Amino acid sequence: MNSLVLYYSNTGNTQKVAQVLATELGADLGEITCDQYLSFPGRLLMALDVFTRRRPRIDLVVKPSAQYDLVVIGGPVWAARPSLPLAAAIERGGFGGAALAHFVTCSGTSPKWPPERAIAEMESLSDVPPLATHIFREAGIASGAFRQEAAGFAAELRAAMSPAA
Repeated sequence: MNSLVLYYSNTGNTQKVAQVLATELGADLGEITCDQYLSFPGRLLMALDVFTRRRPRIDLVVKPSAQYDLVVIGGPVWAARPSLPLAAAIERGGFGGAALAHFVTCSGTSPKWPPERAIAEMESLSDVPPLATHIFREAGIASGAFRQEAAGFAAELRAAMSPAA
């Protein structure tokens, strides 16, 4: 199974999860970049974009011309919604008929702003329903417990992609 783990990371948490997932799946690792949010005025623009839901300009840094059977795409949750660069990448699509899976990273502590809303929005943005989804919480990332979660998520994906599935 030829796989890609594609991620957007603002603080490094999603990058950690993506790296472990890529290792567990034996997958290529790709990054969604959004240069306009990196400078000081970019932080103000990010805040405005979160409020208006305007999609930023993004770049996908991936292995050139690779064909994938599975693309696992993830990023942080911003105000109970997928981060804007993540949403833009999902909307852009172009995954060549690959099966998709989604994951998010979040603090996940507010009942008013549950991360499940971000997962649901990711599903609605994609023209392909995901094989599986997963929420990685900040506490698990900080403690390292996310590694076991990532291994379990990868096993779920391998099972879903197996010919017997």
